[in-house]
Amino acid sequence: MTSPSLPPVEEKLLRCLLLFYREVGPGATPALSGLGEEAGLERHELEEAVKGLREKGLIEYWPLQPAVRLNAAGLRLAMALDGDGKG
Repeated sequence: MTSPSLPPVEEKLLRCLLLFYREVGPGATPALSGLGEEAGLERHELEEAVKGLREKGLIEYWPLQPAVRLNAAGLRLAMALDGDGKG
């Protein structure tokens, strides 16, 4: 899989979501509050990263919580960025 060039804020969030996926499992759906700190992003960077990854179809977003989750394409890309093609 060829990984598209991602802005640094999107890559940070994608890697952070991969960690949640590995720790919690496929249902990992972290709330946005506190996620910026976990990913090392300021609030405006987190919003930018969520918007960019949603537009690329790499995450699912729930506005009522608000929360995000990797989808299959996002998981594949995060694993490729992490250098782990196995999962």
